[in-house]
Amino acid sequence: MKTLISILTLVLLSGCGWMYGMGQSSQFDLTEANIHVPEFTFTNQNDESFGSGDVDGEHWLANFAFTNCTTVCLTMMPNMNQLQQDLLAEGYPLQFVTFTADPIDDTPSQLRQYAENIGIGSRSWDFLTGYAIDELETFSNEAFRVPYAYGDTPEDIIHSTSFFLVNKEGQVVRKYNGLEMNQDDILADIITYVSNDE
Repeated sequence: MKTLISILTLVLLSGCGWMYGMGQSSQFDLTEANIHVPEFTFTNQNDESFGSGDVDGEHWLANFAFTNCTTVCLTMMPNMNQLQQDLLAEGYPLQFVTFTADPIDDTPSQLRQYAENIGIGSRSWDFLTGYAIDELETFSNEAFRVPYAYGDTPEDIIHSTSFFLVNKEGQVVRKYNGLEMNQDDILADIITYVSNDE
């Protein structure tokens, strides 16, 4: 029992989203949860305004990450990058949106350098910042029903490690494990949903 308590404590204190990436159901469908992303306008890596109006009427994929993350993001972001490339190869040029979990340090120029470092190029992927910590806490919960907490060190920043598919009406319809290395099921599910929703 003491060992179990120790393990649970370690998981809870591990930070940077580990506890939100573990034990996810293989069931992707979130439609019955009736979650809708509220209107937003933030700033992207090109220091330009980007918001819900820019993805209105489109399917888009969202996640949370930050440039100084040294744990889960190192797996999650290459996975998301590969997923976008695979979708493009299949003829599905979805808009991708990453909300920084560290709006204090992640300036537009920092996010632009990060996007260049992971090889995004000119693909439709906006990395967003320009909001306060309390605003992000509210937005994370309201838009995707996931917790968020800001800490003094990168290891203490807790954010979701999921990918979220949002439909043309702004409803969050799918939730995927961003740490899953084999993305075949995720890719197939996105293509099936988008194809059926055209």
